[in-house]
Amino acid sequence: MRHPAKPHGFVTKGIHWVSAALIGYGYFKGLDNPSQLADPALLQFEVIFALALGAVFVFRLFWTHKVGGRTRLPTDAPKWEHMASRAVHIGLYAAVFGIVLSGLGIALGYSVPAVGALTMWAMIGLHEITLALLPILLLAHIAGALWHKIIRRDGVLESMTGRLPV
Repeated sequence: MRHPAKPHGFVTKGIHWVSAALIGYGYFKGLDNPSQLADPALLQFEVIFALALGAVFVFRLFWTHKVGGRTRLPTDAPKWEHMASRAVHIGLYAAVFGIVLSGLGIALGYSVPAVGALTMWAMIGLHEITLALLPILLLAHIAGALWHKIIRRDGVLESMTGRLPV
């Protein structure tokens, strides 16, 4: 008989869902065109938002590795599940940090005229690539959670959500 995965704690769950809300908000509020950053109020808001998102993810990374624990996968889970989970999580962090850092780079380019066109082009390119990659990684993350709910029935999804009906 399988033992259900140990639940994540309140802080870990809170960080997870705050992260999800911030990412969702960032996508839905989005900018139509980087030239909108010529508006100083919008530029300031975007910088504050990027710093807040980055701070949440830095704290999340620290908390996960030092306090909350990284995975709830059963020790007997196949190696491919452990590898896939780790790859998706690393990808999620890399994409978020890429979005935040490139966004701050773009903001700096709008604030400091000395930033060259090539640097701005690189920052915008990195921003677009990571913005496109993040939803793919999020879908893989959700697919993995559903895999554990529907196929494996090992409590991994419930470790972050609480008990859900089948």
